Amino acid sequence: MLEILVLKVEDPGCFWVIIKGSGNFSDNEVDYQKLNSAMNDFYDHMCQDIEIKPLILEEGQVCVVYCQELKCWCRAIIKSIISSTDHYLAECFLVDFAKFIPVKSKNIRVAVESFMKLPYRAKKFRLYCTKPVTLHIDLCEDSAQIVPAKKWDSAAIQYFQSVLRAATQVEAKLCAVEEDAFEVYLYATIKNEKVCVNDDLVAKNFAYYVSPMQNKKRDSLEKPALSIKSTSLSNPAFTLWPMLWQGKDFQAMKNSHGLNFLAQSLPHSWCKDVAGERGPTAVMLDKAMKCDRDPLRDSPKRTCEAKQHCISLREVTRGVESSADWPTKRGITIYADPDIPAASALSQKPNEKPQRLAEKKDYDEKNVCVKLLQFLNPDPLRINGISDLQQLQRLTLGTQHPVMVFRNKIEPCLTIDKSPLSADLKKALQRKKFSGPSPTESYSWPPIARGCDVVVLSHSGNDPLLYLPPLLTILQIGGCYKSLPSRNGPLAVIVCPRWRKAQFIFELLGDYNMSSRPLHPVLLTIGLHKDEAKNMKLPRGCDVIITTPHSLLRLLTYQSLLFLRLCHLVLDEVEVLFSEANEQTFAILDNFRKNIEVEERESVPHQVIAVGVHWSRHIEHLVQEFLNDPYIVITAPEEAALSGSVQQVVHLCLECEKTSTLLQVLDFMPSQAQKTLIFTCSVAETEIVCKVVESNSIFCLKMHKELVFNLKSVLEQWKKKLSSGSHIVLASTDDCIPLLAITDATCVVHFSFPASPKVFGGRLYCMSDHFQSFTQQGSPVECGDKKTKSVLLLTERNASHAVGVLRYLERADAKIPSELYEFCAGVLEAKEDKKARRPLCKHLKAFGFCKDKRVCPDRHYVSTELDMPRKLSDQALPVYGYIQIIPSYISNATNYFGRIIDKHEDLYVTLKAEMNEYFKDSSNKVAVEKVENLGLYGLEEKTFFHRVQVLEMSQKEDAGGLGSILVTFLDEGRTGLVTKDQLLSLPESFRTLPPQAVEFIVCRVKPADGEMEWNPKVTRYIHHKIVGKLHDAKVVLALGNTVWIDPMVHVTKLPNLKTSIIDYNVRAEILSTGMGIDNSEHVQKLKLLCKGTDMPACDGGLGQTTVTSPEKEAAAASGAPQEEAQAPGKSSSSSSSMTDSAHHSPESESAPTRDASASATAPPHQKSLHPQIKWFQKEDVVILKIQIREVRDYRCKYFQDRVIFSASVGDKAYLADLELQANIVKDDCKCIIENHEPVITLTKEKKEPWRGLLKHKNPNVTFDFDHWEDCEEDSPIAKVAHSRSLWGKVAEVVKNSSSSSEDAGSESE
Repeated sequence: MLEILVLKVEDPGCFWVIIKGSGNFSDNEVDYQKLNSAMNDFYDHMCQDIEIKPLILEEGQVCVVYCQELKCWCRAIIKSIISSTDHYLAECFLVDFAKFIPVKSKNIRVAVESFMKLPYRAKKFRLYCTKPVTLHIDLCEDSAQIVPAKKWDSAAIQYFQSVLRAATQVEAKLCAVEEDAFEVYLYATIKNEKVCVNDDLVAKNFAYYVSPMQNKKRDSLEKPALSIKSTSLSNPAFTLWPMLWQGKDFQAMKNSHGLNFLAQSLPHSWCKDVAGERGPTAVMLDKAMKCDRDPLRDSPKRTCEAKQHCISLREVTRGVESSADWPTKRGITIYADPDIPAASALSQKPNEKPQRLAEKKDYDEKNVCVKLLQFLNPDPLRINGISDLQQLQRLTLGTQHPVMVFRNKIEPCLTIDKSPLSADLKKALQRKKFSGPSPTESYSWPPIARGCDVVVLSHSGNDPLLYLPPLLTILQIGGCYKSLPSRNGPLAVIVCPRWRKAQFIFELLGDYNMSSRPLHPVLLTIGLHKDEAKNMKLPRGCDVIITTPHSLLRLLTYQSLLFLRLCHLVLDEVEVLFSEANEQTFAILDNFRKNIEVEERESVPHQVIAVGVHWSRHIEHLVQEFLNDPYIVITAPEEAALSGSVQQVVHLCLECEKTSTLLQVLDFMPSQAQKTLIFTCSVAETEIVCKVVESNSIFCLKMHKELVFNLKSVLEQWKKKLSSGSHIVLASTDDCIPLLAITDATCVVHFSFPASPKVFGGRLYCMSDHFQSFTQQGSPVECGDKKTKSVLLLTERNASHAVGVLRYLERADAKIPSELYEFCAGVLEAKEDKKARRPLCKHLKAFGFCKDKRVCPDRHYVSTELDMPRKLSDQALPVYGYIQIIPSYISNATNYFGRIIDKHEDLYVTLKAEMNEYFKDSSNKVAVEKVENLGLYGLEEKTFFHRVQVLEMSQKEDAGGLGSILVTFLDEGRTGLVTKDQLLSLPESFRTLPPQAVEFIVCRVKPADGEMEWNPKVTRYIHHKIVGKLHDAKVVLALGNTVWIDPMVHVTKLPNLKTSIIDYNVRAEILSTGMGIDNSEHVQKLKLLCKGTDMPACDGGLGQTTVTSPEKEAAAASGAPQEEAQAPGKSSSSSSSMTDSAHHSPESESAPTRDASASATAPPHQKSLHPQIKWFQKEDVVILKIQIREVRDYRCKYFQDRVIFSASVGDKAYLADLELQANIVKDDCKCIIENHEPVITLTKEKKEPWRGLLKHKNPNVTFDFDHWEDCEEDSPIAKVAHSRSLWGKVAEVVKNSSSSSEDAGSESE
């Protein structure tokens, strides 16, 4: 489908359009702008002294005219000429604007060929097989009927114009090319509905359909004067390009010189473009045409000086004097105009004009083909040596995609019809508009369909269609599996490195599994729990499993009998599997090899398919140990070079030292015959290299675009047999690689850095004859001295590519200079500096690390400017302490968006109530007239109103002008698509409150199996558990709008028992799914990033938090007066202390208290830190474990109802001042070091259970559940624990305070 813009409508049988988009027929507006600029400069300035006016004006003549309306020179065709007293007036059609304008003869200029190279911008369209009708009234018979008509009715034209005016998008499907017009089916999108205009006109009795044959007959009858048959111009080249290149008589061209070329080249290039596939000939023609397009991109001065493209002003002057020579001038076609004051024109005889016209016609007939050849090949045709035509043909043959097949020969399937696929699968691919097998697919499908072992490496190696169609075909042949045991189990297993890729292939199988024998594919992801693998049951008839290596190995461990029927093992992205799950992948291969060695399986397929992008040494081991006579298909030449053991060498040098480094690289006295290719980027560089090499007595050839005529001689010299110790060097540019078609070079020197990996691979392919096979790689002789070598010169100009070079050299096991590592480190640092405005890496935030910083586009360091905690109201986000949150949007298992709850003054609740009250009045619901990007608006959703910000607006709007708009909900964090009519004007009073949505990340947990994304099963489970619920959390870090919390728990209060119970810990719930593992260094790594910055998040140290203020609500619950509960200047908080019971570790954090406001989490600077303390009691003593290690200079003071502990660890000081629940015998208390940690033993004054340790709650003091059973029978906490069965597993019990607390800051000081 072509997207078009209608310029002018005459009737449905003739309307002019511009083709938009990026297809083969689309117009490049930039080129037309440059063309107009060049034309204006040329005709306004360059031709002021000598006006290039035509000597003859004829109807149908192509010229350049000045348009008064557009104020510029335009290409035009003369339609008619009117004579007047002082000048001629010509009616001209502007071919780029579809306008008819009258032009005086003095404003008409000759059309220079350089300005006629671009196609006409305005294309003539007409409706395909759609003809007009009219109402015929027979007065005699008193009847009326609709009959065919020769011209369109005015009502039909008006309706056709109204449809196009109302359409928001107009598309055309090309059906035929007749004479100078495209015949199309026209589709107009009106009010979000696509209508076929052809059908619409027929349905409304404005037109009728005719068959294609009738259509041609009617055209021939309607226009009998045309001498050119419609079939002659069926080639779109003649419709798209100006008449200057078409010639007057296409039939005459068939007898002229160059017909064979036209017959061979045009159908293979242009016709493929019509079908939507760009052939190799067209690609090479684009390259050949670059020099012809240069005049449009260069200045007018350089345009006129171009020897091969434009005529000089001297030639123009001489041409005026001798009009008979005009047609022979290169690059311009001019015929005399009577009003030019030239001597030859004024003195011509009457009979000279017909003679000149006859000469002109004869010239057109004989040389139109030559002009077309000049257009196809801009360089002048040469008589001696190899012609440009032959060069172009060789160039075309050399552009075939290089495919390297090792071990076995493969006959490729070049079309979908000849492919070894089932008929149903071919139909399914065609329904999906599959364009046909790519070069890689054409070589990989046949051996896979035959059940052979195959290794495929390609730039498109991540595409499952490289192996799925032939694999599905062979699986549908049930007869080859009859000898297998009749039990449940898969026939094929597809192993993917990530669950997301496995899910993609599973969905793809659902699209293409349309056969008579359903395969019942299963997506398998198994967690760490043994029971999950043991209890896994496959559905009956499951023939295909898509899984990851870790999941498959767990299933193999417990249910190996399930895979007795396995015949096909597919390794998708094989290089990633070997790099990230090497042990698991080889264990799977070992198991598969053992299964297929059973005698009963000799008659069934046993196939391994490995598909990937990059070669690695593990693939070599796979081929040698696990594959049986495999087919190896590599379509990436740079990867074939790695598999062929090409020695990779890199030299770092300055740009000014490249030539001297080149001489050091070259072997002047080789032991064997050597052929060295030196690749350069320009003609001048090639000449320099050749001179430098020859100056050192080495025979050097050269090849570039200006020496194409010498190609035959160069190839003869190169192909000569060399004696031992001889050395031949060829310096060439990259554009000559397909022309040379060299494959026997022994050394390639990259004097200029390759522009792309494809160019780099093309260079290495020149040594493909010497790529070593796997048997040769194993021999000690070949391993000791590699025959082929690639030398890369890396300079400061190529700094941006240094990291990619390093990665390639690492995969090649090459010797890498230390300077390259240092250079790459500097490059990476510079790249990281360029990411200053990028957001912090999501993987770094979620897990504390990023797997590949070299390719990650986001920032990996803390920026003081961007990461300063933002403000929710008057105060910034809490950087540590305890908060209450409500998650409203769950991004994944550990990443949520929600709000921080402030019990005392929740500004968002107030705002929400005011917004609901305001918008209840329908008069306040004012729709937005103009939507601005990043603008703030209101949005009604059910019965609630939200604040939203516009993130992105769609470019295409529907018929109503609404379109879809991407918005983010400022106070919830989620995004969504809305329409313009849903947005409401938001008063300024509702905009002042900053967005309340905060990003929360649960710490110390990450996906299992090395995944970087959470499995959707975990995300769904956490979503249903936590969304919309109030949770308590402890803040460990805050940057920007992100708060890291650990732990995050849901607490239930038991008011009758004056206790609180933890329903669940989010981190523990994630771990319980078996899809997550502990990530103990998460927070530590994040805080290390903050070191050296001025972030407030770092004030509290890296491992401990300071004491927060006690709670007002806790004091109120215990009956203490509120005035005594809250110290001056401190905000209060509520709830009991708690601990994370999921995984006890030395650094386990205490659970949070319910903080009433964010301000309570930011106490003043402390001189000492409060240590984490765990306690438990026995009948006569209370034992406190201080959770700090490597203690020195510790002290412990005992009082009757108080104990003070102080210590230092490194440069940190710790202080704990504990006011006890009951009295102790201070003389019997002691403090000792056990397992590198202080342990305090307090002797009770009365041998009775304590209800708690402290009078006032301290968040850093928690109960030690490891000793729960020691005190369960005597402690009143046991009663609470038994009541916990109502909610499930007891996480912990929180002690209730009986009175208000003192100032927490004074305790830690």
